Amino acid sequence: MKGLFRAVAALAFVFSCTAVQAQEGLVETLAKAKQADPSFLGAGFQRAAEQEAIAKARAKLLPSLSFAVDETRNNDRILESENQVADSSKASYDTTTFTLALNQSIYNHEHWVRYGQSKLIAQRADIDFDKARQDMLMSVAERYFTVLKTEEQLAAIGAEKEALSRQVEYATKSRKAGIGRKSEVEDAEARYFTALAEEAQFIKALDDARYELLKMTNELPTNLRPIQEQIPLTLPEPTDPQQWINTGLTKNPDVLSQQTALKEAKKEISAQNAGHFPTLDLTYRQFTEDQGGSLFGGASKIKSDEVALRLEIPIYQGGGVSASKREAIERMYKTQEDLHRVMRSVQTDVNSAYQGVIANIAQIKALEKTVKSQRSVLMNKQRGHQAGIYTMLVVLDAQRDLADAERNYIEARYDYVINSLKLKRAAGVLVEDDLQHINAWLK
Repeated sequence: MKGLFRAVAALAFVFSCTAVQAQEGLVETLAKAKQADPSFLGAGFQRAAEQEAIAKARAKLLPSLSFAVDETRNNDRILESENQVADSSKASYDTTTFTLALNQSIYNHEHWVRYGQSKLIAQRADIDFDKARQDMLMSVAERYFTVLKTEEQLAAIGAEKEALSRQVEYATKSRKAGIGRKSEVEDAEARYFTALAEEAQFIKALDDARYELLKMTNELPTNLRPIQEQIPLTLPEPTDPQQWINTGLTKNPDVLSQQTALKEAKKEISAQNAGHFPTLDLTYRQFTEDQGGSLFGGASKIKSDEVALRLEIPIYQGGGVSASKREAIERMYKTQEDLHRVMRSVQTDVNSAYQGVIANIAQIKALEKTVKSQRSVLMNKQRGHQAGIYTMLVVLDAQRDLADAERNYIEARYDYVINSLKLKRAAGVLVEDDLQHINAWLK
């Protein structure tokens, strides 16, 4: 019997350890997202593709070598000639021509501008990938904590529903005993069914939140590690919001990407203006012609070499070059306005996140005390109702006030965590270590 007990205890211990190991923290969720998030993975492929712009642009500055073979069937006939010997000659023969061509651009202003522009394209690709990385970190954390927040809110509304169910039962018994009123029963039932409806709403919200996280990890979360009851409440460092704004204007990848796009647009103006510049090219061709016959009889094999220096000076192209340049200028102005828009958005986002953290800290401290006070108030109102001092309506109001305070407290705690990360994302300095730091706040 003792042996059986020990075996059962050992098995229970193993299952408990497995359950603990099955809990998934923020870091584990992030690792899955890095391997499965389509947006992040796609950004990596996009970055690699954009990096090829340098090689493509450089290729136009380097020599090109080609080899061609032409096989021709010739059917020649002299219709009229002053040479009486060849007056009616005709011949059919094959001609094979081998051509080796080497081309080198010596001066092409557009090619050099495009090469400089390609470096900006590659630089912007790196910036956009960093933006995708920070967005992925922010989305993982936000969706992870949205699941946890909704779970806690669902548990809170469930506890409220159970408490209201007991109030309905108590009010019904009191009315049957002749010491309660019908209005008290109806009021308690109305609040109970309201809580029931809210619970259904939170059940759907939790399901939606879990599937939102699935979009990034390709797995439905089932056992996420919840956040601790007591978390460190620290003010943003530095404490001056203007310093955070300045950081955002210099490090936010959205700003940096748009600044680089503006440089590209200016390069595009120069590239379009290159249509007015002359070009100089060097060409070398080697021909080998194997001719199987001729009108005058006999095959031949001819080899020739050509070296050409080609200078082309554009004079007039119907106004197309000027139109393209004007188009590039207007697009540059559009990109400039986009930069102003992004910078102003960053200022707003940084300030909003900073003030959100400050407000969340104050809310958490106040709501923690509010929840404790509301619990005491509810207990006193319940005792007062039993003593005949308060009506059932007063007790139900106290129950509702406690439920509201608990949900607001849950909301504030998770908003504080999310806004702390949003502040760093808006400033452009969000890194994986920030999520690992937050992971230490989990149970």
